[in-house]
Amino acid sequence: MSTSKYNLFIRATITVLGICFISFGIAWMRFSQFGTDPFVTMNIGISQFLGVEFGFIQMLSNLVLLAVMLKVTPKLIHLGTFLGIVVVGYLSDFLLTFLSFLPENYGWRLFAVAIGLVLCCFGVGVYMSADLGISPYDALGMVLEREMRGKFKYKEIRIVTDLCCVVTGFTLGAPIGLGTLLTAFFTGPLIAYFKKGIDSFLNTKLLQKPLS
Repeated sequence: MSTSKYNLFIRATITVLGICFISFGIAWMRFSQFGTDPFVTMNIGISQFLGVEFGFIQMLSNLVLLAVMLKVTPKLIHLGTFLGIVVVGYLSDFLLTFLSFLPENYGWRLFAVAIGLVLCCFGVGVYMSADLGISPYDALGMVLEREMRGKFKYKEIRIVTDLCCVVTGFTLGAPIGLGTLLTAFFTGPLIAYFKKGIDSFLNTKLLQKPLS
């Protein structure tokens, strides 16, 4: 296998793993009943308000943002983009059915919100590092960072966009709790932290450098 094909295979595999981590993290946070990440919170609010399945609303919201990506940052669209649009919502629904067998006491719920936050942020860091496209919502912060010419960092912009999603979700009846507030303020910094470490691991341990 050539170096380019090997690296593409590694990046694709890592992208899929990242999407799985995100989906599992969302399922844990939904199980906790302490609220989910801001974008999911907004989509849960919309799905409850309209009486439509969450997975469908999650996909539809991403398609709307994808239209913006196509016009502004088409280079960010790749495998990870479409997996994020189509897979995350439905995989989260599927994984949640298995978590429903766990006891719903306060201790388990606290564990669920903590592990859910870490898994979501780690998953985003993983598939961002794979550099095979990112979800439309994750791209939004990168687009705004570029348009603001570096006046604000990605993690700062992410906090603002997350808070806007929280307000929208709350207005439409989505549950807001500890998990929602934690993700609104810590998602950006945690993603940046994980991505830095994963970038280093990928470039030094997994990806092959072209022969000169």
